[in-house]
Amino acid sequence: MGGFPTTFAWVSVSQSYRGIELVKDIMEKVMRIKKKKEDLEQMGEKERNASILPNGNNGSRILLTTRNIEVARHAEPWIPPHELHLLDDTESWNLFRRKAFPPKQDVPTDLEALAQKLAKKCGGLPLALVVLGALLSKEDRSYHEWSRVAQTCHQILGLSYNDLPSRLKPCFLYIAAFPADSIISVSKLVRLWVAEGFMLQEKRQTMEDTAWDWLDELVQRCMIQVVRRSKARGRVSHIRIHDLLRDFGLEEAKKDEFLQVCSSDNMAVSDSISSHRAAFYRINEEAVVFSRQLRNLLGFSLILTNEGRFLNGLNLLRVLDLEGARDLEELPKQIGSMIHLQYLGLRGTGLTRLPSSIRHLLNLQTMDVRETQILWIPKSFWKIRTLRHVYININMFLSAPISGDHKNLQTLQIEKFEFGLDAMDMVRLLGIRFIKKWVTTPGFTREAIYKACCRTYGESLRKALEKMGSLLSLNLKFSPIPGDVLFARAPNLHQLRSLKLDGKLVLEQQEQLPDCSQFLPNLTKLKLSITQLKQDPMPVLEKLPSLSFLEVEINAFVGKSMLCSAGGFPRLQHLILESLPNLEEWRVEAGAMPSLTHLTIWNCKKLKMLPEGLQHVTTLRELKLNLMPREFNDRVRCKVRHIPSIIFEDE
Repeated sequence: MGGFPTTFAWVSVSQSYRGIELVKDIMEKVMRIKKKKEDLEQMGEKERNASILPNGNNGSRILLTTRNIEVARHAEPWIPPHELHLLDDTESWNLFRRKAFPPKQDVPTDLEALAQKLAKKCGGLPLALVVLGALLSKEDRSYHEWSRVAQTCHQILGLSYNDLPSRLKPCFLYIAAFPADSIISVSKLVRLWVAEGFMLQEKRQTMEDTAWDWLDELVQRCMIQVVRRSKARGRVSHIRIHDLLRDFGLEEAKKDEFLQVCSSDNMAVSDSISSHRAAFYRINEEAVVFSRQLRNLLGFSLILTNEGRFLNGLNLLRVLDLEGARDLEELPKQIGSMIHLQYLGLRGTGLTRLPSSIRHLLNLQTMDVRETQILWIPKSFWKIRTLRHVYININMFLSAPISGDHKNLQTLQIEKFEFGLDAMDMVRLLGIRFIKKWVTTPGFTREAIYKACCRTYGESLRKALEKMGSLLSLNLKFSPIPGDVLFARAPNLHQLRSLKLDGKLVLEQQEQLPDCSQFLPNLTKLKLSITQLKQDPMPVLEKLPSLSFLEVEINAFVGKSMLCSAGGFPRLQHLILESLPNLEEWRVEAGAMPSLTHLTIWNCKKLKMLPEGLQHVTTLRELKLNLMPREFNDRVRCKVRHIPSIIFEDE
């Protein structure tokens, strides 16, 4: 270390630390100097003279560990923090054994099975393994004592819960309602939180935006685990909760009468449900009598064979989620009496109809009937002014096209879209999915049939878009996509922020995108998939002035060469190139992509090398290569030096 003696020190920094006390702590541990009443300046001068923290070029390092990822990001904003992974069973056992038993000592035969069970129960969480192992090492090595002490691990992990702000505690307890090992959709969780009234409307952002911020804070505090992030800006899309923290959460929820869980192993009756919220796992409705004071009913894999008669009397419900319930074909008309209902989740239930009484649910915010066989909703449904998120199918929409003023509506997703849209001027997000196999007619090429199909419904799409004056996000997933109509004659695309095109894009000019910088000036996110463009889309896309995220994937471009020219993509931060099997050459001129921070190349097998021009992109902080040939990765290792983080996956 440049002639300095090797010295190590471990210093804890509390949330309410004082600078002078921290410096004193460092000096006491590093220099063996006892704390004295000296001011911060004197302490700092003594530190510098003793070279406690010499220049990093001499080999000195400061290692910062924290449960809050924002603390790590603040320390070095330009370097991505290293996030530790959970330990596997072998690693967990080795760590637990080192803490619980003296070195080189065999595990007692009568405790080995219990010890391995306890190590596995920690779920790969190092903190739990270390804490539990250290506790047990100090106890009498008897089965009874070990079983007793193991329970205190929950109390220790509960410190993280007690440290939560009061506003986040109900949000965390709510997550514990989901079954163990569940992968939880964040968008669904956010809608449930909003329906529960956990957050209030603010002028500067929606309640949903606030809920996303709160969820990020739970992630940063390591109270929940990230399963997946969206490729756009890395936003968390799916989470899970560690088993130990979930168990703790359920105990707290039951103790505070916040939530009660009932399963097939714990059949419930009305007298035993004292909380306003209940989650039911794998229960036949005949085995359960629900409390009439219930405000929230979350069902997981329920077996409902009584045409929903179990709902009778539950008129105080705010949240009713029956997603995935088996054999439920019809809801009772009494559901219209649930005038406080704000969330109605019926996805994947097999329902064939809804009662007309749903028009009385005047406080409803979310209705999700995806993956059902419902054919009709009453036209008066659209008189509900509180609607925020609506997920329906095309048959329902055609039976009752949206009408009226819906200033609160944020999401309207229509499955199996066929056209007939009308009065959609307030919609902010529209998702359209329409997959159809077009039969080839003798004497006509496939391209000719595609273009004919586009003409037949392209005008309907154009007219629909004309009425969406507030549209911010458009997701088209069908084939063929009428590109000329979409780009050339849709007047409301100028306010669009996000656009996803998934399917064969039919254009008059040989699959070349038209200049869209004028009618898509505010577009920040663009995803192209299976569009089968024959000409390089980069010369067109690089002119989009606000584009910050671009993903070109799965034969979106079928050519061999791409060029990003000087001055192009002025605000692009995230670029993903995925599964472009024909791409051989990618050139980047000096001055292109001056704001790029994250680059992902995935399964582009013929790409020979990274562009030399990337050397000029000094903002690039992370390069991720996935399913790329080993030879390509080896060349990257030799040539790329200026990128702080290079990740190779599945070579």
